Amino acid sequence: MKLKQRFAVFSALIAFVLLGTLCYLTLNDIEHGGSKSNKIKEKDYIHPQTVYDPNQVGFQIRKKLDKSDSRSGSTKNSTNKPNQDNALNVAKLEQMYQAQSNRSRPHGFPDEGNFFNIYHKFSRFDPAILPKTEGKFNALFRDYPSSNLVPKEGLATLLKPRKARKGRYRMRVWEEFQHNINRFELYSFNNSRIDHLMQYLRQHPVFEVEEKQGGTQIKLVIDFEDGGQALFKPWKVPREYETLPNHFYFSDIERHNAEIAAFHLDRILDFRRAPPVAGRWFNLTSEVYDLADASLRKTFFRSPANNICFVGHCSYYCETETAVCGKPDMLEASLAAYLPAFKIAPRKTWRHPWRRSYSKHRSAVWEHEPNFCHNTVMTKHPYNSGRRLLDLMDMSVFDFLIGNMDRHHYETFEFFGNFTYPIHMDHGRSFGKHSHDELSILAPLFQCCRLRLSTYRRLIALSKEEYKLSDVMRESLARDQVTPVILEAHLEALDRRLGTILRTINHCVKKMGGEDKVLKPEPSFESYQDPPKLNSDADEFY
Repeated sequence: MKLKQRFAVFSALIAFVLLGTLCYLTLNDIEHGGSKSNKIKEKDYIHPQTVYDPNQVGFQIRKKLDKSDSRSGSTKNSTNKPNQDNALNVAKLEQMYQAQSNRSRPHGFPDEGNFFNIYHKFSRFDPAILPKTEGKFNALFRDYPSSNLVPKEGLATLLKPRKARKGRYRMRVWEEFQHNINRFELYSFNNSRIDHLMQYLRQHPVFEVEEKQGGTQIKLVIDFEDGGQALFKPWKVPREYETLPNHFYFSDIERHNAEIAAFHLDRILDFRRAPPVAGRWFNLTSEVYDLADASLRKTFFRSPANNICFVGHCSYYCETETAVCGKPDMLEASLAAYLPAFKIAPRKTWRHPWRRSYSKHRSAVWEHEPNFCHNTVMTKHPYNSGRRLLDLMDMSVFDFLIGNMDRHHYETFEFFGNFTYPIHMDHGRSFGKHSHDELSILAPLFQCCRLRLSTYRRLIALSKEEYKLSDVMRESLARDQVTPVILEAHLEALDRRLGTILRTINHCVKKMGGEDKVLKPEPSFESYQDPPKLNSDADEFY
């Protein structure tokens, strides 16, 4: 046989062996559930799960076994009995999953105070059965309609109605919310469209995710498919976690559930100055990582507990030890409806007169000056006329109820001038301690001894048993997707703090010599005029 023929036979033999080996590996890979690319994908830190029910134990395990059964010939609607081996595997793996999730915390860690360890990031007990509501929420809004009705001169809205090229333009629910903002309120009393907006925040598909610039802690901007936007604050600590005794108010961790509860309380108090906030479950893989930009993606990783985590970029709590982690990739978060863009509706930032020092070594002037309100605040614009001083009294009552010490600035819409309300937002550091009432938050109230009459009547109504504040709040929060939003201890603290506010008002009435000197009616917009020139010391509060 010639050399060329021998080389051809040898080449054919090698090709035959290689082809057979390739066929064998392909069939073996298909039989054992997945191609090489799938195996590489499973090694990646992004979890392949896209749907997850946190109340259904072993959901992932069953999903993977169902996939392997379908590859072996079974179908979803098959009536054949499941494989006995698979059933045993499911039982064993579920026991391992429960043993790992119910594992006791390491010896030496206190019950409260160390949120850096992984076991403390998730609730360690099942929440108690909540008492049944008795329709007090609907009764309150039925029997006590708003006394702060918008006058005719206040009907001018922040944004002009949008016109369509042909016919009438039908606004989306978030556009409707933004276009109805006026001088006196973000939304009208008992507005059913706000409930539709909150449902929109819970369910509408996410289109894009980006990290919000600035701020001390991680926040994301969620873009929806129809152009709407929302501010995302993630779950970082469980419900029972309280502010550490040695932590200052300005270094406390932000809670997503505090934002939700603060909005509901603002609506119950008939202020309607807080943007709507709703809770929502997020899949960190399909709804955040897959839709995020490259900068945010680089901060994602898989934890030793096999959970998907990310860090982000911020000045506080943006380290690996304090990362935001799902379980395994499902995460609770709060979504706050966006106000109109700053370019369209600019907002003015004001320095709060009762701002704290935000220092570990010194205190603010008002903390040791009992006449600070009359000698300093009430002599400066815009607190010497109009509604602004009464608005700060409302804000003081609101902050005391939620335990918010982090009120350093507030914002108003420039379009409405100085005769408008301060926007209630950024309440992540509230509801930190249910067993402690920080009386210094009420300094504006007991130093000025002023309060809006309509606010006082609302507080009196909420102190009655048939409209008890804790019961109304419980019923309102029960509608949220992440209920229970706050612990029962925080609801009980609302009733206790409400009693403290009413006693402070009674003390002011005795001190000032009559209710008419403390409880003030709603200022008139027609009688208000901006001063021609600001006070020289006014910049102290800007």
